[in-house]
Parts: sequence; structure tokens; C-alpha cells
Amino acid sequence: MTTAEIAKAYAERGWFVLPCYPQQKTPFFPIAKNGYKSASNKPKTVAKWFEKSPLLNIGIACAPSGLVVLDVDYRNGGSTDGLNLDTYTVSTGDGIHLYYKVPPSATFKGKLRPGVDIKFNGYVVTAGSIHENGKFYEVVKDIEPAPIMGWV
Repeated sequence: MTTAEIAKAYAERGWFVLPCYPQQKTPFFPIAKNGYKSASNKPKTVAKWFEKSPLLNIGIACAPSGLVVLDVDYRNGGSTDGLNLDTYTVSTGDGIHLYYKVPPSATFKGKLRPGVDIKFNGYVVTAGSIHENGKFYEVVKDIEPAPIMGWV
């Protein structure tokens, strides 16, 4: 699949997609003038962005998409102990992203514990992208995101 097809598929899920600079986590400001707030869930719009610039990384704006992502960074001591692993999962350059559904009223702090960040008010770079270290972000579990655990 092309980057445009992957990004469009995220938008078809209702997720808000934004373009990021190639091999970076920074929003591609020539298109995403307001950063992650420029994200769209309109498949035609998203496809057009990535057809024009196929090397862009793909970002997902979490809260507008009804998602919270637990960013487990193994390099910083992160672990999946106690987490529900039966959810949409992406391998990153240094760990994994675990995607969970959340209600619109949800609020979260920024860190669950050392090595595990909570991504909600912002965005994550996702599968179809290349990490700054050259590794590909890849889907490792392509299922619907599970509801977030109540204790998070």
C-alpha cells in the first residue's frame, strides 16, 4: 500500500490524520498550518495530502479520534506489564504504541509510569511512517482498539 492509501484508511476509520515531515514527528506545516489541530478525517482530503507528498510520515490526532495511545518506550525502561495487549498495536522505532478507545469526556496525565507515556492531547506518528532512526512503524495487531483500562 502507498502512504496515501494507508493514511486514507485511517481517515476511513474516522481517525484524524495529519501529515508529518519525512522521518520526523513534526507536523508538516506547509499543509498542517495549525499542527495537530489541522488533522482531518476526510478520506479525500487526507489522500490528496499524501499523494502530493508520498514521503510524509502519518500522524494521528488522538483526542479528536476518540483514542488514547500508550507509548511504551523500551529504551527508557517501559514495559507492557499490566496493560491490555488485546488492542490495535503499532511497533515504533523504540517500542510500541497501544491504541485504546476513550469517551469524549476523558482526561489523562502525560505519563503512566517510567517509559510509558500517555498520548491524548496531541498526536502520535503511526504505521506507514519511518522513525527518525530508520525503522518502520508497523501494525503488529490490526484489530479495533479496546476500551481503555479504567485504572489508567
